[in-house]
Amino acid sequence: MNKKLQLITTHNYSLINYLKVFQKKLQLLDTNIQPQSNQQNGQLTFIASQIQIYSLYDSSNLFYLAEDNDTINILLNSDSNTNGCTQWFHFQVQALKPTVTIKFKILNNRRRQQLLTNFKPYTSKSTCFDLHYYKTNIHHPYYANDDSQIAKYQQLMPFYTLEFKFTFQDDEIVTFAYAQPYPLSRALSLTDYKTVGYTQLNNPIIQIKRGKAKQYVVILARQHPSETSGSFVVEQLINIINSSKYRYIIYPMVNPDGVFLGNSRCNLHGVDLNRKWINPQLQSEPEIYFIKSSLEKYKQKIIMMVDLHGHSTKQHYFIYGCANNQNNNNEIKNFIAKFSDHSLFHMKHCSLETQANRKSTARQTFWYQYKVQFSITIEISLFGSLNGRFSDSDYKEIAQQIYDSIEKCNEPMADQTTLPVIDCLGNDQDESDSECEQDFAYEVVQKRDSYKEPKKFLFKQKTIQTETQCIQQDQQLKKLLLPQIKKIKSMTKSEHKSSTKMEFENQMKVKQDSFQKNFNIINYFPQRNTQPKRMSSIKKDLNLNKCPQIKVDQMKNY
Repeated sequence: MNKKLQLITTHNYSLINYLKVFQKKLQLLDTNIQPQSNQQNGQLTFIASQIQIYSLYDSSNLFYLAEDNDTINILLNSDSNTNGCTQWFHFQVQALKPTVTIKFKILNNRRRQQLLTNFKPYTSKSTCFDLHYYKTNIHHPYYANDDSQIAKYQQLMPFYTLEFKFTFQDDEIVTFAYAQPYPLSRALSLTDYKTVGYTQLNNPIIQIKRGKAKQYVVILARQHPSETSGSFVVEQLINIINSSKYRYIIYPMVNPDGVFLGNSRCNLHGVDLNRKWINPQLQSEPEIYFIKSSLEKYKQKIIMMVDLHGHSTKQHYFIYGCANNQNNNNEIKNFIAKFSDHSLFHMKHCSLETQANRKSTARQTFWYQYKVQFSITIEISLFGSLNGRFSDSDYKEIAQQIYDSIEKCNEPMADQTTLPVIDCLGNDQDESDSECEQDFAYEVVQKRDSYKEPKKFLFKQKTIQTETQCIQQDQQLKKLLLPQIKKIKSMTKSEHKSSTKMEFENQMKVKQDSFQKNFNIINYFPQRNTQPKRMSSIKKDLNLNKCPQIKVDQMKNY
């Protein structure tokens, strides 16, 4: 008998209603959502027949729980304002009696590839067993329902179930997480930090400086909330840096809102911060905006940028750099060669290619905008090496190797014949983790449907044949979209600069043309069909540099 346990929502910004999608599988009828938010210092307790579950705290992420005999079915919350970005999970469980075995099923994972089946989820005590990862069977309950958008979502967005068992030996609280948690509160416990700005949730964006010199090294960590391995390494770096050669500027928690809310990849606004470094906006990505502003006076003196990330489909740690044929890649290869004798480093995963679909990342932006030749991303596996997950001593060893290599980065080049052979990336799966292609495909389907003429929206009562045609069209759309998104193109600095400039000019031209030719109150102000806003408000909304030219006669028509 399926038993409703408790609804848990960390934030009410998900664009998809999972209770509708999983209604048939979880045997839900009419379930009301009671939005709640993470507590800074609190935990909420939810009691099942044999266990109680804790959530609603810093970096936790549960949306809904249901008990079915000895099985707990779990729905994760999406990243804020996204179409189903789910990967990270973090919650705590306490048994109500000794020697209890519980099966956990996390039903709405979005990642197709996982190393969890080989290395198991993180647990603070003992290990889980009987682990499986497979495509979720939702039964597609809405294909014969009026809610056709849910049916389209289920077809375009497959979910995956992570299933595992755990035996509780006593009443001690056990933590379950995708990777070892590193919450926002731990970053804010670091000493000697300076606040360079605040996020939408009023969390501080912190900066730490180490060393004394006239040349600067910038270190970033935790752009993506689920990639906790970067935080453990940067904490070790903060402890060991004592340099007279370089001045280190460290941002140990780039995305504090996303970490606190338990997001997988995005910030509060559903933005992947590592795709917004070229022209960050204060309202949607204040984290990058304030960091770039704080670096403005140092930009001519930055000689290296290190962006620490975590990787979920590869082991060890490795480096992505930026180079082109002008310098023959030798300087950056000479730097990477300093890691070759480290047992936890994997040379074959390294790459030096600059990609068109990654040009707004921190690595490529520092490379072409600030002219930083040693602009690198260090990917540290969330699942460690062949020996298992990284321990604290492993993180310290990795941090020491990174620090020593940075201190020696300008040493004379060794014999070119000894430089490592570093291949370019072959496809997007070899780059840093991203599921944005799938989310983007669904967004295009939504936009296409929303732009249909009003008459077509009235044609809701479709026959089975028409419904089948719509599903086939969406499948074809997905096949056409994803290869285009995954297509990779190498870019030089000049191509990088020209393409970015062209994008800015096109965006401004589209905004101006749209305003001049299509000034319509209903289009711009759908919530108000009477009076338009004042011209000052219109100017602010469109972010134009000069006042739009609106004829008085045109205004009178409205």
